[in-house]
Amino acid sequence: MKRVVVIGAGPAGAAAAMSLAHHRGVQVHLLDRATFPRRKVCGSGLSPWALELLDHMDIGRQVRAEAFPIRAAVIGGAAGQTVELRSKYQAAVLLRERFDTLLAHEAARRGAVLREGVQVNGLLRDRGQLRGVRTSEGDVEGDAVIVCNGANTTLARAPRPGKTLHTIMGWYEGVHGVGDAVELYFDALVRPYYGWVFPEGPSRVNIGICFAPEPGSLNARQRFEGFIERRLGKRLKEARRLGKLVGHPVATTSRPTALVQQGLLVAGEAGGLVDPATAEGIHHALASGLLAGCYLGRLLERGEGPSLERLTPYTRLVRRRLGRRLQAGQLFLEVARTPVLDFVLRFGSLRPVQALLTWMLTGA
Repeated sequence: MKRVVVIGAGPAGAAAAMSLAHHRGVQVHLLDRATFPRRKVCGSGLSPWALELLDHMDIGRQVRAEAFPIRAAVIGGAAGQTVELRSKYQAAVLLRERFDTLLAHEAARRGAVLREGVQVNGLLRDRGQLRGVRTSEGDVEGDAVIVCNGANTTLARAPRPGKTLHTIMGWYEGVHGVGDAVELYFDALVRPYYGWVFPEGPSRVNIGICFAPEPGSLNARQRFEGFIERRLGKRLKEARRLGKLVGHPVATTSRPTALVQQGLLVAGEAGGLVDPATAEGIHHALASGLLAGCYLGRLLERGEGPSLERLTPYTRLVRRRLGRRLQAGQLFLEVARTPVLDFVLRFGSLRPVQALLTWMLTGA
């Protein structure tokens, strides 16, 4: 029996564990430092392609039953123009506290050993060979490791093309004009990135901004307050904020790289697998987690060791699966830096323009 240790039980780790569970002779230990349900700072948006993957994983129906359905997107430019897009694509919003719990428990139901409240402090190596991990509860031996513990990981850091973005967000009740659409505003305070309004139900939304910090510029709270005043002031007059504002870094890339070490694969945001323009990461986490679990599971099932040489093709697989979307995100980012987006939005009522905007946002 081969043992794989998956570090982090978020979307990437849970997907990897579910994928590994399909392979004979493989035991999965899924470790997370938190105890579920846990709070996770995130917009909690599930893109159309994330929902497709969840359907493929046979968990989509359960997620859709609990999530708030999204049937449109409102896009706003720096000059104030807005366009509503409705198409065949449907998305959803499900609070990450519930979404991550659902995934982790489903991985356990399918055979993974879920261990909560376990902090991984380092990797165990013997003469260059990976032997497991050091944790707050003692050593856990393993034949291979999949690192899925997010942007702040210290276990698989490596130079990767991309930026670390900052986000700040809060939750509100009683915001006027909330429907079945997510709202994305490419405001001057955050451009080429954006601020958002994501409905989590008929009366509750999360509002936030994503931006690249620069020395001497406005801090996160100043940008957020400016965005609220410019874009949402009237709609928030009778609204109530729930709790404090929260923030976190988001590691992005336009080209997957440095995802393999001897005995180790990296998936999700631990490898920077987040869209460089929209910071959409749940789909990429699920997709890379499934790839990591499937690739490693097949290798171990055949009785082959997880050498660096045998694991190296995983990076190419991730590039093939996610590279096009990440590159499309980078292209959209470059367009958003220019006046082109505002110009296009001026003609947003035209069907070809709406089709173009839909294509740019979906990466279809």
